[in-house]
Amino acid sequence: MINHSTNILIVDDTKANLISLEAILEGEDLNVMTVSNGNDALKILLKGKIDIILLDVQMPGMNGFEVAELMRANNKTKNIPIIFITAINKEEEYIFKGYELGAVDYLYKPISNEILKSKVKVFIKLNEQAKIIEEKTKALEEKIVQLELTEKKLNRLIRIDELTGVYNRRAFEEIFDLEWARTIRSNGSFSALMIDIDNFKVFNDTYGHLKGDNCLKNIAKIIERTLKRITDKVARLGGEEFVVLLPETDSKGAELIAEEIRKNIEDLKIVNEGVETYEFVTVSIGISSIIPTKFIDKNEFIDQADKALYTAKKNGRNMVYLYR
Repeated sequence: MINHSTNILIVDDTKANLISLEAILEGEDLNVMTVSNGNDALKILLKGKIDIILLDVQMPGMNGFEVAELMRANNKTKNIPIIFITAINKEEEYIFKGYELGAVDYLYKPISNEILKSKVKVFIKLNEQAKIIEEKTKALEEKIVQLELTEKKLNRLIRIDELTGVYNRRAFEEIFDLEWARTIRSNGSFSALMIDIDNFKVFNDTYGHLKGDNCLKNIAKIIERTLKRITDKVARLGGEEFVVLLPETDSKGAELIAEEIRKNIEDLKIVNEGVETYEFVTVSIGISSIIPTKFIDKNEFIDQADKALYTAKKNGRNMVYLYR
């Protein structure tokens, strides 16, 4: 059975034909509208939702072919099925012209009641199926978008440190591998900073883990803001330790960035009353700088930055030290 919401428009300049066609379709659960000219037809097509149009070819003023041509030029009406109604000319050239303009079929006067009903039912059924396919396609596209968003969120979750919002150790290792290989190809310099918060255990013992977490977040933000280039990356390795990768950066450039990070963190003036030597939270930074080659172990490069950090801690903390 044809759906109740199916809207059909009949266009014919002869009133008797309109009455006859409407009468034939009566009782077919259709919402039938009739107009006697092309201009009125276009107004209805643009204003409302029409599922199929029965369109007389021979009309004064604007004929059926001209109406069809205007319909196909408009995004709102271009896909509405058209059944042309004509009393003349069954020549191939004439018929092909209608099909080129988007006709799905022809009906020839005098019209058989059963043929009209069956053809209308067929094309409305096809139209309904097309709507179902369109809805399913739209739903599938929305599902794909949702899956892509979910995938991005999952990728972020597995690469981002939950507390500080910077990269985690897993992401650091991925980025490090890529940048190390890229810098070998470019024959450029590569620097790394190992950053450790001084006396952080004392801070946690004095103020509690909640304030300790806030301290870590603030320091991570300052490190991120200090880095100037999109290729410069910071990651939290765990606890109070961070690493910064500086591709295409020599030792002098790395020292300048490290010192700026150290000073910016000091300027936060996060009080650490448990430490006698310095009243604010500070960091120590170790630097390793090298021109990578395929013969150099990249893990040794990171280990050098770690050794430089140890030296900075040993020499009094709150300082930058370059591995030599």
